[in-house]
Amino acid sequence: MKGSSGSSTSRKAVADGSAASPSNSPRRGIARLAVRPSVEGPKVRLGILWFFVALAAVTAGRGPTAVLWGLLAALAARELLVLWWPIAASAGGAPSPRPADGAASGAPGGLVLGAVVLAIATPAAAAFGTGLAGGVLLLVVLALGAIVAAGAAGVADLTVPRASALAVAVLLPAVPATAVVLVVGAHLWAGLFLVLAVSLYDAGCFVGGAESSSLLEGPVTGIVGVLAVTFTMSVFQAPPFDTASAALVGGLCALACPVGQWVASAFLPTPDAPCRSLRRLDTYIVSAPVFLAAAWALA
Repeated sequence: MKGSSGSSTSRKAVADGSAASPSNSPRRGIARLAVRPSVEGPKVRLGILWFFVALAAVTAGRGPTAVLWGLLAALAARELLVLWWPIAASAGGAPSPRPADGAASGAPGGLVLGAVVLAIATPAAAAFGTGLAGGVLLLVVLALGAIVAAGAAGVADLTVPRASALAVAVLLPAVPATAVVLVVGAHLWAGLFLVLAVSLYDAGCFVGGAESSSLLEGPVTGIVGVLAVTFTMSVFQAPPFDTASAALVGGLCALACPVGQWVASAFLPTPDAPCRSLRRLDTYIVSAPVFLAAAWALA
């Protein structure tokens, strides 16, 4: 009777969702930055649509790529600032972030607009050349540095946390978006390799991780997708790659994609915070600069 009662209690706990489970236990170390894909909403259709739009933009050249990735960076900057502003503005604690517009979050509308403009400026400049992109990025960094300094001095009700939130909101999406545009400008096949590899990683990560209890299954499945694209490029030897360079760059990309996801998680209030545009861009955070360095070296 005792065992029967214990089994009954256990089944009830599982049914009520009150039993402890590995997925509900606190994550430690790098596991706390891992991304668990959500299956709510039309994720598959939106992912397929994004893939074809991104591929079309890259194929069309540097200008359309700058428009698409610049808009994505601007949306991500807005989302980041809205998420972080209540926390940065809080003197005593960190309120739970929630999706809202600039006014509802407390962030001034002009500041949100400024973040959007600064985030889109560098990808837009990359459409006209690498030198211009570098100059604009330097100006953006100097402007953000001045804002942080003003926050440290308490100018115009700014604080260091508020100014830092603005800097993160601008630079985190702007740098990878600019790198994608510059990769396409350096060589079309490099841009196609990048978008195909990252898109296959995203698809594999979603398919493998959405219904899995393991945090590794999604990234591992995504890495298999990257390696499939890498093998194709190695065999095809699309310029500027040969077999060895394609294998090297593809291998680095396979490692860079999950690292980019972890970097994005580290700069969010929580890894599952609602920041869809940044999550669309997160796998490019490290992989796009890697491809850009490779494209410049091979050129």
